[in-house]
Amino acid sequence: MFFPTLGLIATTNVISVDIHHSIQDALNKMHQHNHRSIVVVNGIVHYIITTKDIIKLKLDGVAFSTPLSQIPLHTLPMIDKESNIINALNLTNDMDEYICVCNEDKSMYGLVTNSDIVASVDPQVILDSLQIATIFDKKYGYKSFHSDVSMKEVLLYMKDSCSDCVIIQEDAFAKGIITAKDILKFIGADIDENMKASDVMSFPVETLSAKASISDGLEYLRSRHFKRIVVTNDDGHVLGIVTQQELISRTYLKWSQLMQDHFRQFEEITQILQQKNQHLTQLATIDTLTEVHNRHMFAELFAKELSVLKRHSTKLALAMIDLDHFKRVNDTHGHNIGDVVLKRFAALISSSVREADLFARWGGEEFVLLLRNANCNEAYGVGEKIRSLLAQETFDDVGNVTCSIGITEISPEDTLQSAIERADNAMYAAKEGGRNCTKACETRG
Repeated sequence: MFFPTLGLIATTNVISVDIHHSIQDALNKMHQHNHRSIVVVNGIVHYIITTKDIIKLKLDGVAFSTPLSQIPLHTLPMIDKESNIINALNLTNDMDEYICVCNEDKSMYGLVTNSDIVASVDPQVILDSLQIATIFDKKYGYKSFHSDVSMKEVLLYMKDSCSDCVIIQEDAFAKGIITAKDILKFIGADIDENMKASDVMSFPVETLSAKASISDGLEYLRSRHFKRIVVTNDDGHVLGIVTQQELISRTYLKWSQLMQDHFRQFEEITQILQQKNQHLTQLATIDTLTEVHNRHMFAELFAKELSVLKRHSTKLALAMIDLDHFKRVNDTHGHNIGDVVLKRFAALISSSVREADLFARWGGEEFVLLLRNANCNEAYGVGEKIRSLLAQETFDDVGNVTCSIGITEISPEDTLQSAIERADNAMYAAKEGGRNCTKACETRG
């Protein structure tokens, strides 16, 4: 079986923009080249800005004259052009559609996508008889709007949706489609957001029968440079939208079934798929807003650390962190600004604590920090460092934000509930003490 190097399959005709250029510069290039994303170059580091990012920036009122260096950007995974597609599979996931293929000096050679990788595997591993309809074992939702809906409503939906398109539908038939490229043209033209969706949509809608094979679907996507397929039944009614990721996932499954005659490759790919599954499991344990561990993941990690403490008598401390007067931020400035504050706070703390420490969002504006090999006094010092860092930070529109922190040391007799309760009590003591301070309590017993 042949696994080509990434240099052989990478697209080298990549449009890019320097990180010191403006959002408008990036939008102009995207529009000029009819692309829905563009690479942002900052030395040997490469980022990507997509249509969804442009939508968020517009709805958040960010001036398009703002330099790209001043907005959040998605870092592209990087891999050497001499690596083969097996190595690339380890980098891809549902969030990383593109991979940056680099030269030996780390400069960009080109880009590969998940579909490039699948298309480069021996044709024998793609089952031509498997119909697209088979991936509708579970319902794959899609969003449709009536033609009279305003573009503002479409933009608001697409800002937070995982989908990059919507169907304009009447009587179960697709009358048009609004894709990322349509959105770019609309935003680039700076047209009134109250314009009807029917005036922006692309039409007619190209569709594919649910009876088509997965390999037909991949070829359909490649030949038309589409990112998704609008799937219909025999009557022409829309059944759903199938993305290239869903086709690829189905193809991965077939790889593992057909590789039994290729034992070495079968073991290799099976291992990779297991790693990808672990990675997807990890994604399910991350707080989507702040991108730190969520409460469920923290509970699992706490249980493991408590087990280590009991066996080896290690030190462990817990901090409960609550942003002061956060309801006032939401009420005064709106939840979008509140979300920005939470994200920046989480990023600030993540970058200031040790890699070995476990930081998570407990809920709302409450966060927890588990400190390995730290006693109560050491944890208090960390808490004061966090409190001081936040107090010095200035947030746009909001100004300064403070936090109250409660510290406790963990004992072998503890449970998560008892430790959280003590840290929570200490944190409320900090609130009652005037906020913007750190309080520590004794261990139990």
